[in-house]
Amino acid sequence: MKAHRPGFSPPWLAACLLAGGSALLNCAQAATWSDAYVHVGYGTKFAEPGYSQDIAKRITGFTYAGGDAWGTNFFNLDVLMSDATDVEACAAGANSPSCAAAGAQELYAVYRRTWSYDQITGKKISFGPINDVKMAMGVDYSAKNTTFGPRVRKLRFGPMVGLDVPGFAEVGLELYKESNHNGFSPYPTGGDVTFNTTYVLAADWGIDVASHVKWSGFFDHIGAKGYGTAPETLLDTELMYDVGSMYGAPNKLWAGLEYQYWRNKFGNPYSTTPGAKASTPMLRVEYHF
Repeated sequence: MKAHRPGFSPPWLAACLLAGGSALLNCAQAATWSDAYVHVGYGTKFAEPGYSQDIAKRITGFTYAGGDAWGTNFFNLDVLMSDATDVEACAAGANSPSCAAAGAQELYAVYRRTWSYDQITGKKISFGPINDVKMAMGVDYSAKNTTFGPRVRKLRFGPMVGLDVPGFAEVGLELYKESNHNGFSPYPTGGDVTFNTTYVLAADWGIDVASHVKWSGFFDHIGAKGYGTAPETLLDTELMYDVGSMYGAPNKLWAGLEYQYWRNKFGNPYSTTPGAKASTPMLRVEYHF
């Protein structure tokens, strides 16, 4: 969930909006490149811990990516709409005959920031496949209106290296801290859980694989966080075609396939928890501004 999501904005953008007036013009020059787009997706093989059935979800989102003199900013906000298999919370109780079987809604926001040695110092690095050294930080924030009521909060920080590819790719090892909410322990007042600090092996990429074809995605492997959790693996990747290039409007409309693999979702061991592992193909369309 990009994949998977209240939101965060790039810090330079927030400062610019607060500054107002003519300062906005100067702030606009802070971005050396940017890409903003809306996207929609649909898949029928999603899973949630505690559910043994497949879940269909419609996803609508907004993404911003941009660079400045120090590094990059990335922000994504997804709105996920489940079918009635993943039912929303009901004040009368989920088993009440007066409770409509409507699907749940979820917001998931992600913000990532990197600081690049290459861009800050102006000195190129060339060491085998490595072309840059970076520091990265990130924040995740989510809310979902099920009885369980998950509210994921993630903080991460650590080094990454850039790889010399046609496009971009980076891999790293970060410190990772997560908290969540459990509406069943106790219910209905709810309980918040702050997990132990652990590590995350991370990668993300956007590679031109052919004319008008791009391959992008991210990979996280998160260590066990205590409280009976298991190491968690999440892969989300897309193969997209530039449909707009066929009509004289390149890099406007993209369409293709997205795939998500999630093992031990949110740290729940899939060997004992139904719905804690998913293999989810999706259709995806992007419109770039």
